Amino acid sequence: MKVIRKEYSYPSATGVADIFARSWAPENGEIKAVLQISHGMAEHGERYEELGSFLCEAGYAVIINDHAGHGRSINSDADLGYFNGDKNKAGIGFVEDVHKLTKLAKEEFNKPVILMGHSMGSFVARHYITKYADDIAGAIICGTAGPNPAAGAGIVAASLIEKIKGSKHKSEFINGLAFGAYNKRFEGRTPFDWLSVNKENIDKYIADKYCGFLFTVSGYKNLFEVLNFVSNANAFSATPKDLPMYLIAGTQDPVGSYGKGVKIVYDKLKETGHTNLDIKLYDGLRHEIHNEDDRFTVYADIIAWCDSVIAK
Repeated sequence: MKVIRKEYSYPSATGVADIFARSWAPENGEIKAVLQISHGMAEHGERYEELGSFLCEAGYAVIINDHAGHGRSINSDADLGYFNGDKNKAGIGFVEDVHKLTKLAKEEFNKPVILMGHSMGSFVARHYITKYADDIAGAIICGTAGPNPAAGAGIVAASLIEKIKGSKHKSEFINGLAFGAYNKRFEGRTPFDWLSVNKENIDKYIADKYCGFLFTVSGYKNLFEVLNFVSNANAFSATPKDLPMYLIAGTQDPVGSYGKGVKIVYDKLKETGHTNLDIKLYDGLRHEIHNEDDRFTVYADIIAWCDSVIAK
């Protein structure tokens, strides 16, 4: 099937730069719904083109923006990893930018929108649904994390370094605090083996200058803040109890504590009265389950779940 690609631009709530977004849609115009994606940290939306094409074959349009300070949502490479501090406190700037794209998607396609967030993008999606769940039909939470007691210490450390060296300083210390243990279980071929079993995927990630970059200290502070926000009891309570949600991750994903953190999120949602929940953990897969050798199984499961949501 031929796919139609469109590109969009709009001002970011962070004030860092204009947001760049793209969509993929079936050429025949027969669209069941829109899957909107919120990507992970230190990557960009172009990496989701294969998933987008696969979903187009199944009758979905796919739309994804580059978060501020990522990909093409920058004025220069110096903006990478910088989100304008308090304008993105607890990821609120990202959330507002994603919500603008939801409204744009509805205008463009006039179909229900399902929001999928991966990794940091899953934190953004979890924050989003505490505010804007009425604008979406469901949420897929991919590669997420449970509460992290070290996030509070990360905020303090990042704030101290920011005061001394400035908000745009990039700190290997803070990066190590956040991700230093992630690669310990794996083969050590590269610093990013934890991303996936698929070596080609890792090598492409490393070769891409818009992937794997360090956040600024204020950017890391925003990251720790949004994780704290979505891990708080108030966020679980503010998530609508009837919103269809699908939690997916790999059992070898250190971000989700090898499945334990994902189950904690699922259990907390259950405890707070959420009834429309599904979860699937993929045995042996690492963080980027949508880029693994077995990714087409993941794609098919995403489509089947989306089909079930829009059929209700």
